[in-house]
Amino acid sequence: MSSLPTSTNPAPINWPPVSARGFIALLLLLIGACAPLQKQPDPAIYRPPPTWPAHQTAMQAIDSWQLKGKLAYHNEENSGSAWFDWTQHDDNFTIYLSGPFGVGTVQINGNAQAITLSQPGKADISAHSASILTQRLFGWQLPVEQMRAWARGLPASSSARVIKTFNEKGLLNTLQEDGWQLNISRYQNGPRGQLPGKIKGRSDKLTFTLLLKDWSFPESNPQ
Repeated sequence: MSSLPTSTNPAPINWPPVSARGFIALLLLLIGACAPLQKQPDPAIYRPPPTWPAHQTAMQAIDSWQLKGKLAYHNEENSGSAWFDWTQHDDNFTIYLSGPFGVGTVQINGNAQAITLSQPGKADISAHSASILTQRLFGWQLPVEQMRAWARGLPASSSARVIKTFNEKGLLNTLQEDGWQLNISRYQNGPRGQLPGKIKGRSDKLTFTLLLKDWSFPESNPQ
């Protein structure tokens, strides 16, 4: 009877020594190869398109209007909404709020120096700015001063720290400034150009949505 061949262990492979640093580099290389590729944003959306300077100038020239729409807000404690009728003439403005935040109808008059809130049957409340006034009323600041620019699809500041992106039509799409992150959309054609129809804003304490429904302009303004 023939004997079965005896099994032999394979000869060990003599791997070259790998330093700890080399092992870590190899591991990182393998992890990077297995990780999904992250889609990088198109740098072009951060560059003002060629049409932006002319559009910006046209929007900055709008200093008087009447605008109707709706404002809604939400924070950690509560939420609310109001219809508004906003008349602007240079630095002076009057805003009527209907059913705002459960306090009835109010009127807000102001300019760059002062602002006054009036309610039927109650004493007027005045402050040096809309931000201070909303802080006193609600415990948080609504960016009323900035909204004058945002409503026209413009940044409120010329600071280099403002981050802007643009949509395919060359209009402002997102904006980061003064602690706010904005999405601007639903642009509508009008006699003065392309104006936003919806603005969503978010800070660390407050979220708001501004619906801009009905723009009209004094006949004295250029068409």
